[in-house]
This record gives sequence, C-alpha cells and structure tokens, in this order.
Amino acid sequence: MEHATPRRRHGHPRRLAATAAAVVLAAGVWGWAPPAPAKDEETFTAAYAAAVAARKAAAEVGYEWRDTKKLLRQARKLAKKGEFEKAVALAIRAKRQGELGVMQAEEQEAVWRAMVVK
Repeated sequence: MEHATPRRRHGHPRRLAATAAAVVLAAGVWGWAPPAPAKDEETFTAAYAAAVAARKAAAEVGYEWRDTKKLLRQARKLAKKGEFEKAVALAIRAKRQGELGVMQAEEQEAVWRAMVVK
C-alpha cells in the first residue's frame, strides 16, 4: 500500500545536535595541520604556555578533554630531553584540544538553550 505523502524520518533533536557537534569537532581535529615544528626551547616555551592557557580555559567551562594534561606532561618530558620538535608538536595538539573544549562548551550551551529554555 502506497502512502499519499512520503514519510520523513526525523531523529531526536538532541541526538541530531550532538551528532552535528561531533562532526564539527572531528572535522576540526582531523582537518587541522600543525605548523612546521620548531627546534628550540624558546618556541617550546611559548607553545607550552599557550597550551596551558587553552587547557585552563576549557577547564573553566567544564569541557577539558581527557588527554590534554597527558599531552602536556609528555611535552615537558620531551623538552627536558632536548627533543623540542616533538615537544612543540604535542603542545600544539594540547592547545588545540583546549580550544576545541571551549568550542564544545559553547555549542552545547547553544543546544541546551534551544532544547530546554523556551
């Protein structure tokens, strides 16, 4: 038996919003390429300080990612060994995770307001 009008499939609004947020975050993580790594302590210090600030900002809004502190710890260890190129790369990843955590908090706040606050 055929229907007069086509049936539409609609997912739950929260599920759709969560899926959209995950896609945006994944695209940001995988689509982003770090700049050319540096090989000196000064560049590491600047990258590390920026990563710590980004991590703190994400923690303040309650969306600090699980591995950010681990990345910062690994970066410090590599810098102590003089492996600044790898240390800077890890600091850049940690910074990006902090930035994405803040973006995730903002997105979830907007979704919550759209779904709950009327």
